[in-house]
Amino acid sequence: MGRYLANLPNLVIANGATDTTTPITSYLDDAKTLTIVAPSALTGTVTVQISVDGGTTYVDAGSGGSDITIGAGNAVTITDPSFNGLRVTSSIAEGAERTFTVIKSFEV
Repeated sequence: MGRYLANLPNLVIANGATDTTTPITSYLDDAKTLTIVAPSALTGTVTVQISVDGGTTYVDAGSGGSDITIGAGNAVTITDPSFNGLRVTSSIAEGAERTFTVIKSFEV
């Protein structure tokens, strides 16, 4: 059994918006880890949100009792994800389009 990496669709917050324009609701079922890489500039505090109903309802993802946030130019890795929708949201409207790279690892 080998572990492989795959690029998922980017998460994008449009200029002047707070939420991802298109969440990821596919390609998550076989993920062992998900890594989200933030752009080098952010206007607000960006929080990872997850859905367990295929993207209808989102809640803040947490770890150790705290929300998972991503700083500008940083990355966060989620191990053994058990959700089927992923997006990011900013605390205030972003001053430019922000693109977050998402990579998963999976085993075959």
